[in-house]
Amino acid sequence: MKVPPGSERAHGAVAVAAAAFVAYALLCPAVSGMGDGSEFTLVLATLGVAHPTGYPLYTLFGHAFGAVLHSVGVSWPLAANLWSALGAAVAVGFLFALAHRLTRTIPGADAPTRFVAALIPTALFALQPILLIDATASEVNAWSAAWACMAGFVFVRLQQEIDAAGDGAVCDRRGALLWGLVCGVGLAHHLTSVLVSAPLTIALVVTLVHRRRAAASLVLAAALAACVPVASYAFVAWRAWHPALVQWPVLTPSLAGVWEHVSGAQYRHYVGYFAPADDHRALIDHIALPFLVAGAAALAAGLMRARDAGARTMWTGLAAAAALVVAFTFRYGVPDPAPYFMPAMALAAAAAAPGLAALALPRMRGAALRLGAVLLAAATIAVPWVREAAGWKREIDRYEILIRSMWSAVPADSAIVFWPDDRYLRLREYQLLRDEKPALLVLNPHLLLEDRTRAQLKQRFGVDPIEGHPVPAIEPGSPGEEVRIQQYFKQVIRDFNARIRTPVIIFDPSIPIVQQLRKPRDGSTPGGGPGAAPGPLRAH
Repeated sequence: MKVPPGSERAHGAVAVAAAAFVAYALLCPAVSGMGDGSEFTLVLATLGVAHPTGYPLYTLFGHAFGAVLHSVGVSWPLAANLWSALGAAVAVGFLFALAHRLTRTIPGADAPTRFVAALIPTALFALQPILLIDATASEVNAWSAAWACMAGFVFVRLQQEIDAAGDGAVCDRRGALLWGLVCGVGLAHHLTSVLVSAPLTIALVVTLVHRRRAAASLVLAAALAACVPVASYAFVAWRAWHPALVQWPVLTPSLAGVWEHVSGAQYRHYVGYFAPADDHRALIDHIALPFLVAGAAALAAGLMRARDAGARTMWTGLAAAAALVVAFTFRYGVPDPAPYFMPAMALAAAAAAPGLAALALPRMRGAALRLGAVLLAAATIAVPWVREAAGWKREIDRYEILIRSMWSAVPADSAIVFWPDDRYLRLREYQLLRDEKPALLVLNPHLLLEDRTRAQLKQRFGVDPIEGHPVPAIEPGSPGEEVRIQQYFKQVIRDFNARIRTPVIIFDPSIPIVQQLRKPRDGSTPGGGPGAAPGPLRAH
C-alpha cells in the first residue's frame, strides 16, 4: 500500500457536506421529532443533561449553536433539529473524504473516476432512511455517525502515511495526539465508540510495531490527548449538584450517581438480547442489512486486493470495527436499535469506493458506461428514500397537531398528567418553551420508581405513589414484558389517584385519549370530597 502521503484537498468533502446540510435543513420540521426529540430539545435549550451517557460535547456545542439561531428568531425545536442536520452533514463530508482516500489504493484511477466512485456510496448512505430520520430530528445519532466517519478517515490517513513513509520514517507525536483527540471525542459522546476506536487503535499500533517505531510513547501521547475531550464529563458531574430545569431524573449528586450516568450502567439490562420495535425491524431488514452485506463483501474485496502488510492491517482494522458494531447492536435490546448500525454502515459504504473505482478505470473499455449504470441504479434507489423522508416530515407535523389538540383538552389548573411514554417531555416542552399550563405536573409513570421523584411526590401530596405496590420482577425481553409493565403502572396510578385530592389525568396519544380518573365515591381522599370526574376530556 505504497500510497503517496500528500494531503487530499478538502474542497470536495466540504462541498458534499454543504450540499447535505442544505438538503437536511429543508427536510427538518419546525417542531420536535418523535422519540427523544423533545428531551434533546429541552436539554439544549436549558443546558441540561440528557439520558445516559449524558453527551456533554453534544450538549455544550449544541446549546451554543442553538442559542445563536434562537437569538435571530429560530425556535428551539427547529434549532435542535438543525443541530442534528449539521451532524449528519459532517458525517457525510467525512464519509466522502474516507471513501475518496480509500480509492487511492487503486492504481491508475484518475481524479474524476475517484471522485465519482467516492460520491456514489456516500450519496446512498446520506439518503438512506436511518440517517435521514436522525438528520432531521433532535437526536444524537447523526453526531455518532459523524464521529465514526471522522475516526475512519483519520485512521486511514494515518495508516497510509505511516505505510508510505517506510521503515525509516519517524511518526511524530502530532499524529498520535490527533488520534487521541479523535478517540477522546468518541468517548465523550458515547462509550460504544470503543467498538470502533479500539480495533482501529490496535491496527495503528500493529503498523507502528511493524515499522519498528516507538509505539509505546505514541500510545501514551494519544491517551493523554484523549483526556482533553473526556474531561467534558465534568459538566455532567457539575449538573448533578447544580440541576438544570431539565435533566435526567436519575442523576444523583454523588460520585456513584455520576459514574452510573456517564458509564451507561442504567441500561445494562438491555444487553444480551435483541427486541426491536416493528418499525425499526423494518429499517434493519430493508436498509441496514443490505448495506452491511454489501459492505462485508466490499471489505473482504479490499482485504484480498491488499498486497502488503500495511494494507492488510488497514482493511482488517476497518472490518473489525464494523463487525464489533454489528455484533454489539444485535445484542442490545432497546426498541430503537437501527441507528446503532450506522457506524458499521458508514464504513461499509466507504469500503465500496475502491471497487467502484476499479470498475471504472479509464483504461478499461466501457468504463464510463458501467459507472453511469451504477449512478442510475443509485438514483433509482435513493429517490424513493427522499420521498419517504418528506412523508416523515408531514407525519411529524400531523403528530404535533394531534398532541396540541389533546393538550388543549387538559385543564390549566393544578393536576398530575401521566403520559406513559418517554415522549411526555413534549408537554414539558410546551410548559417551558411556550409557558403553557405551568401549574400541571407532567410525568412518565416510570418515574414513580425513582427515589427522588417518589420523595418529591410524598413531600408535596403526603403519599408515596408505589406504597403497597412492590415492583414485580420482570425479565427484560421476556414475552409479555410490556403488557405486565403497563398493568403494573395502571394499578399504581389508580391507587395513587384514590389517595390524593389533586386531579390525575391520563394522556395517551397511542389510543388517543385524555381522561381524568374518577375519585372514590366514599370521600376517602385526603381532606375529604369525592372529586367527581368526567370521562374522556374533549380536545379542540
